[in-house]
Amino acid sequence: MHSEHPTWSIEGEGNNRWIKLAGAWALFIYTRDKQRLAREFRHLESPHSLGWDLNGIDKLDSAGALFLWRLWEHQLPRELECRTEYRRWFERFDALPETPPEPNRNLVWVFLQSLGGGLTAFFNTTIGLFKLLGLVFLDIVYCFLNPRVTPWREISASIYRNGVSSLVLVGVTGFVIGVVMTLQLGMTLKQFGANGKIIGLLGLAILRELGPVIAALIQAGRAGSSMTAGIAGMHLTEELDALRTFGGSPTLRLVLPKVVSMTLVMPLLVVWCDFNEILGGMMTSQMYLGIPHGLFLVRFPNSVSLFNFWLGLGKGAVFGITISVVASYFGLNARASTDSLSAQTTNAVVVGLTLILIMDATSGALLSWMGILG
Repeated sequence: MHSEHPTWSIEGEGNNRWIKLAGAWALFIYTRDKQRLAREFRHLESPHSLGWDLNGIDKLDSAGALFLWRLWEHQLPRELECRTEYRRWFERFDALPETPPEPNRNLVWVFLQSLGGGLTAFFNTTIGLFKLLGLVFLDIVYCFLNPRVTPWREISASIYRNGVSSLVLVGVTGFVIGVVMTLQLGMTLKQFGANGKIIGLLGLAILRELGPVIAALIQAGRAGSSMTAGIAGMHLTEELDALRTFGGSPTLRLVLPKVVSMTLVMPLLVVWCDFNEILGGMMTSQMYLGIPHGLFLVRFPNSVSLFNFWLGLGKGAVFGITISVVASYFGLNARASTDSLSAQTTNAVVVGLTLILIMDATSGALLSWMGILG
């Protein structure tokens, strides 16, 4: 009865030693056997200088033949006895051109190359974003001088897609964050008997930071990815080539409507997000902290200055411009392939989220340095 697993044995002594193989050398299937044989043959010196008898093999596939070929150091052994169909495997391997060994690469040099490539890509992207922003500004001036070329239909459609369609998501997210913030801060304040302080803390955090940042993060993931995928998909359908062929401007027809709509929509979404966060905080304050709705509404305007509200709106507009420009840039620079479309969409979301957080942190540090704390 034949073994289902590959086995081997040594017969003879000195230069007359023979390696006899038996069993099924279908190593593509028997992965554990391949690992075992690799450990056993590790102590065999100059395998190709020995005689090899493969007549006892029940089955040999390409993976098993390749395993033996590598064991023989890419050359036929001194003597080989096997079936004709088995010998053909090794003759094919012998006829293949030799692959030059991969040169040893200095790790420091590899690191410097990666660093240089990353910095180059960073600067190219930064320059490209500012260049696209400049082109959009020129398109705005051109539309003011020639109002009839303003893409009003595209702007209104973009307002609906990027604004109205996001109301439910932004509202629900804002409400939940308001509830969570009140629970986290309120329970701590309650231990010190300072329940009323939650109104001022919530107002400052929501109007100044949470409202614009949460709305921008949601839009960067939702609207930003949609913009990039939409423009990148035009490379696949050759719509961008057709637009250029007929003398149309991609920035005027594709980028400008998105920038204008996001600049108008984002401050409104910030107000909507603020409202739902305050609503969630007010309801939670009454349920867990014993602060009535009326008291909350009376104290809220006196606890937070109006400056924070306008600051949040300004942040929203800047974030809207950032999201639309980043999304449009990566969409325009995509190639006509599905891999490039998915990669550029991912890049747009990642870069957009990163820029939003960096800009928010920078503005907070700058205002604190100027002594404007709200």
